[in-house]
Amino acid sequence: MGGSSRLRRLAAAIGAAMTVAFGVVLVADHSWNGYHWARTTASFDLTVINSTTADWDAYVSQATQDWSQSTVLNMVEDPNGSTSDRDRRQCSAPAGAVRICNLAYGFNGWLGIAGISLDSNGHIVRGYTKLNDSYFSSAFYNNYAWKQSVTCQELGHNIGLDHQDEDFDNQSLFTCMDYQDPPHAVPNDHDYDQLEAIYAHRDSYNSYASGSGGGGGGGCNAPPGKGCNKADVPQDPPGNAWGLSLGRKGQREKFLRVDPDGTRHITFVLWAAGH
Repeated sequence: MGGSSRLRRLAAAIGAAMTVAFGVVLVADHSWNGYHWARTTASFDLTVINSTTADWDAYVSQATQDWSQSTVLNMVEDPNGSTSDRDRRQCSAPAGAVRICNLAYGFNGWLGIAGISLDSNGHIVRGYTKLNDSYFSSAFYNNYAWKQSVTCQELGHNIGLDHQDEDFDNQSLFTCMDYQDPPHAVPNDHDYDQLEAIYAHRDSYNSYASGSGGGGGGGCNAPPGKGCNKADVPQDPPGNAWGLSLGRKGQREKFLRVDPDGTRHITFVLWAAGH
């Protein structure tokens, strides 16, 4: 990220700190349960392995650049990810990184899924994003707004952000972390503020450089009026269940799977009405 961009974000952060001192501040509150990458420095570089086909390259590049406007992290795109069917179906990242993939996963209710795996200390140790070409090949979704918004939102989940709002009928918040039709393609200031809050402290080790774990589930980006199809539960990734439901509230449900080594895989699902 360029120095001028970091200076702009740093100036914003200083302004926010001064506002807090006077007790008048609007605080973004859409942390994904406090999940974050462990790091020993104020800012860190997170590798995003681009395993998408060429038609998605521009969207991945813009999203990584947009999230790198944060003062606390810099997404470094690795453009050399494999685009073989196996890698794109599994979309499993190596420890300490995120992989982003695309494939025609089927008309199952989701446009994109973001997955994270947690170590025994609750820190993210790897993540993935899947983009569903079954929908994006249709005229309604095959455009800049939808492709950029979903790419931006799922990578936002990979660094610890939840949705700012999940009601398509509400006033737009002008961020990719909002459910809107038409969607917004880039983050807003509240997203950057929330990242600064999530990563305000330093940890005793770096999970982006080392760690353990496997591919897990995460946030789901659904088309308007749709959700994540339950038929996907035992097959995402193939042959690997999302795990035990920890409860459902309305159309949202949380799943947990724990590996023998203690690695936790978290899945948040937004179900379609009637499912």
